Amino acid sequence: MKRMLVLPAMIAMAACVLATALPVPAQPPVRIVGAVQWVSSTSMAVMSDHGHSIIIDLMEADQSTYRGLRTGDWVVIDGTLAPNRRHVIARHIWHDNNHGAWTQAP
Repeated sequence: MKRMLVLPAMIAMAACVLATALPVPAQPPVRIVGAVQWVSSTSMAVMSDHGHSIIIDLMEADQSTYRGLRTGDWVVIDGTLAPNRRHVIARHIWHDNNHGAWTQAP
């Protein structure tokens, strides 16, 4: 009788372990193209080429890629959508160098 109770309990425990060990799906990558509205030390706002204002989290981007950006500068930002889906976490930022090319350091 004890053996019949132990087996379902072991299966339930194994299922719990597997459920907590599975990786959380990552947010898909996003690319934003637009003009800088403002920049601070930890975030910036970009007006996309579709007319939407998007907040960009700069904490994971290399500071050299956004240092020197000014209002109106065109940028391409590669990143991921934040878990709260309210802003984009920047990974890479490219700046329009006004010569037909994009650079990572302004």
